[in-house]
Amino acid sequence: MDESTTRIPADVASDRAAPAAAWPPRVPRSAHDARLGVRVVGALDAAARLLEWDLWEGDDGEHEDAVALVEVARSVVAERIRAGADLDREHLVALCDLLVTLEDLRRELRDNEVDERLRALTGVQAGLGRLRGIASVSTILDLAPQEVCRSCGFDRAILFRVQNSQLIAEAVHWENDPDGAATLLEVARENPADLTHMLLETEMIRRRIPMLVADAKGDPRVHRTIADAADTHSYVAAPIMPEGRVIGFLHADRYLQQRHVDEFDREMLWAFAEGFGYAFERTVLTERMRAQRDQVRSMVQSTEQLMNELCDTEIAVSHVEGEDSAGVGRAAAMLASGPSRLDQLLTRREVEVIKLMAAGETNAGIASRLVISEGTVKSHAKHILRKLRAANRAEAVSRYLRISALGDQQ
Repeated sequence: MDESTTRIPADVASDRAAPAAAWPPRVPRSAHDARLGVRVVGALDAAARLLEWDLWEGDDGEHEDAVALVEVARSVVAERIRAGADLDREHLVALCDLLVTLEDLRRELRDNEVDERLRALTGVQAGLGRLRGIASVSTILDLAPQEVCRSCGFDRAILFRVQNSQLIAEAVHWENDPDGAATLLEVARENPADLTHMLLETEMIRRRIPMLVADAKGDPRVHRTIADAADTHSYVAAPIMPEGRVIGFLHADRYLQQRHVDEFDREMLWAFAEGFGYAFERTVLTERMRAQRDQVRSMVQSTEQLMNELCDTEIAVSHVEGEDSAGVGRAAAMLASGPSRLDQLLTRREVEVIKLMAAGETNAGIASRLVISEGTVKSHAKHILRKLRAANRAEAVSRYLRISALGDQQ
């Protein structure tokens, strides 16, 4: 509806004052009809003139989008019609035409708002699907802010982790400005925020909800250093809490679009943060399982190698024992004496080391288990080889196992 098609009697007015509102109003981003915004502005201007209101203006009004403004205008026009017993037919027809136009626009805007939400949720789902396929923790952390912008339509996003009661920046994405992202990340890392009771994120940890900062320049709860470095006017933030415990935060804004974020942006980021928490948890568990698998595989290989060495050692010892009576005597004395002989030969720590050697542990593994250095483990191993008269570790383990087996039989 525009001025050329709307009759606007100048003497029709309303006692209700026009609300302050940002102008032009924000039309849902997913509107299929590019002319919808023009139609909304035309209808609202017509309502303002018809009701003898000043132009819709102001930056801090409660009516910040087209849906709310159309609803206000429709409500006031309907009220004027009901109270307009003194209106002539021409004026009444003009008001009724405007009411029908505003009602049609309201329905169309609502439909577009639903479309916008569906598209946004589809984008969030697609972004989380791409992150779920990542097997590296460092990679998923680096890509998360990029996916926030890609799937939710933000211009910038920051991923923070919570560590030792501090908010530490982990990754930043800035659309078409990697240098700006790197600079912002450097500033954020050099100035970690303490999670005091005055900080916005502390309240989110306590309440476990997302938040919208409408005035980042004047809100005392924001991290001032980061907000100033980003030059942001408004942003949304959401906690990452896969197991009910807040482990990090996502922040995002629409800096390049020069548009304030709204409640819908907050809900989109919240949906992404919830899904990302589970995707991150899955990646962490997968990486841990992979590390455990590699460790088990290494232990199996070490055990197989040790068993092969033991088998070869048994054959070599049998051959020597058949020819060396002195060796037979020494071995017999060792075997006959059982564990008491082993305790006499080796110290308590050396017994612990030989047991772990028999279990297939490496020097590093033995050092970790006994909380000693690898150099100390090597020193103990040398003493064990000398005391058991073994040429190598495999032979020492073989003799230890035979002595232990004999002790069990006794």
